[in-house]
Amino acid sequence: METNISIYSDVVCPWCYIGKKRLEKAIESWEGNHPGDKIIVEWKPFQLNPDLPEQGEDREAHMVKKFGSLDRVKMMTQRVSDIAKEDGLEFHNILQGHQPNTFLLHALIRKARNYGKEAELAEVFFQKFFSEGKNLSDDSIIQESLTQVGVPISELEEVRKDPSLLTQIETEENEGKMLGVTGVPFYIFNEKYAVSGAQPVDLFLQVFEKLESEVGA
Repeated sequence: METNISIYSDVVCPWCYIGKKRLEKAIESWEGNHPGDKIIVEWKPFQLNPDLPEQGEDREAHMVKKFGSLDRVKMMTQRVSDIAKEDGLEFHNILQGHQPNTFLLHALIRKARNYGKEAELAEVFFQKFFSEGKNLSDDSIIQESLTQVGVPISELEEVRKDPSLLTQIETEENEGKMLGVTGVPFYIFNEKYAVSGAQPVDLFLQVFEKLESEVGA
């Protein structure tokens, strides 16, 4: 069985990072029991904050503006940090630091597909943002991320100067919205079944079982 999964995600979305880990656990479990199966994952762009300035803004100010009082935001970030820890992720001071505009990051993840590194680069961006508190609007941090996964740092400027790629990212994000993607993470399996949210590992396994049951049916 071959399964294609499209993941609509944003690297500043904590639930997307949690969902990534849960899906990876499900894939590892499934492939361990079905060694002949092939699961292909493609990352699709979705910006939680498309109206942010290109250089981003202060994260605490951004969160308070978006969700209300600082006390409410603190409760939200503490809750998601606690859940992330249960999934083996360490979030550090995710209310502090810088909130980036992620459009360029999505374009770089797509470019990394040419190197077979899109999932790895997404992982590094998640890690830099949530675990290391790094500023993903900073070129030096982006270049560090590219180097970490083995993508040439020259791709940063190449992507910036590539209007066809940037238009493709815009188009794919709009296509996702037309499909009904209003929040992330959002997963589409074989262009047939959709799963919304950072669901438990078992739910992803149930989708694989459903797809398997339909093969040759």
